[in-house]
Amino acid sequence: MKWYRILLVCLFITSLFAAPALAQTSDCRGFKELAKRVEFPNVIVQFMVCDENGNPINNLSKSSVRINEDGKAITEFSFVSVTADNNRPVQNIPLIDGSMFTLHTVGASIGIVFDATVLLNGSGKDSRDSISEGRTAIEHFLLDFTASDSPAIRTKAEYDPERVAVFIPVDQPSQPLNLDSLPTFNQDRIAVVNALRTDIPLRQGKTNLYAAVQAAVEATARDAQQRNAPSIVLVVSDGGDVISSDTISSLINLANQKNVKIIAFGVGTDRALEKNGFRLRQLAEATGGRYFERPSPDIAGAAFSDFVQSRSTTAYEVSYRTSIFDDGLEHQVTFEVTSRSGNFSFGLPLRYPTDKETDVQIISQLNNVLLQYMTFGLPLAIVIAAVISGIFYMVRKRDVERGATLR
Repeated sequence: MKWYRILLVCLFITSLFAAPALAQTSDCRGFKELAKRVEFPNVIVQFMVCDENGNPINNLSKSSVRINEDGKAITEFSFVSVTADNNRPVQNIPLIDGSMFTLHTVGASIGIVFDATVLLNGSGKDSRDSISEGRTAIEHFLLDFTASDSPAIRTKAEYDPERVAVFIPVDQPSQPLNLDSLPTFNQDRIAVVNALRTDIPLRQGKTNLYAAVQAAVEATARDAQQRNAPSIVLVVSDGGDVISSDTISSLINLANQKNVKIIAFGVGTDRALEKNGFRLRQLAEATGGRYFERPSPDIAGAAFSDFVQSRSTTAYEVSYRTSIFDDGLEHQVTFEVTSRSGNFSFGLPLRYPTDKETDVQIISQLNNVLLQYMTFGLPLAIVIAAVISGIFYMVRKRDVERGATLR
């Protein structure tokens, strides 16, 4: 078989498996059309609905949707929904235009406040290596070390994993709050753990713990809003700081206002935790989180599973039979959606296509499919062809060498 024949066969086989796919994006506001098809008398529309902040609305039912065609209500229609959630974080949905749509969950934004001061370790009979205990708890919160030889990433969103940033309270105004190696939120969990092990600037005195928590809450809420994601702040400290109850109340109000849940790991000396641990407990429980005193690795990992959630996303499909006639005029169908987050509407013009328009649509769809197949299939086909050609070459070379030996 000639090499170019092998190449053609590979191109054909690859084109059968190549599938165009569209990825879910965060630019969803109100009614977002995914695909529609009008093949009279059948009308099908696939869509998502998001609130004014871009958060997907996932609890719609058939009763939430109203359809009006030229002002006349359509009462008979089908309604289907598909949701990506913690149980099924990725859903590949076939769209009616022939493409695929990847619906997926979005991992939380997580801010970690690690009160890495030598005062955490205490002194004399009450001393202990609390800094190492805190670091170990954070590592097991982020990674599962029991899964295999290499640690597994704890995540609730495989397609768009959680983003993590580390904040170190300061004892001097000139000190940075973030690590030099991790200035912003990062999805690379291994990089975060390595930075905690090698790049922590230990503070020598009393730190501004709750000011750092406030900064972490604000930064985490910003990152979460940009991604339309949940937000979590993990505080690892003994709770010590010169702070009043009014400041605690303000911090709780800020976290609740920005929908940031706070989890607290109490680490430090017995004396410090007895004196200040209640502040951490109050802060966590008032924001929907929980306080854990000196959590074991298993408890730290369970805290991630129990309190870190991903953002679910739902796509909907509505289909019905239109009652309009082929009168050559343009008609209007309106989809109205009612939810707790507001009301949304979407207008779709309806008109019987002419024979010429039908031909143009078919050619356009064919061109799109061919272009997508060439984009995704051609590079893979070339690689496969090169591998198969190499195998044929080695087999033929071996046969030639074997024949020469026999002669």
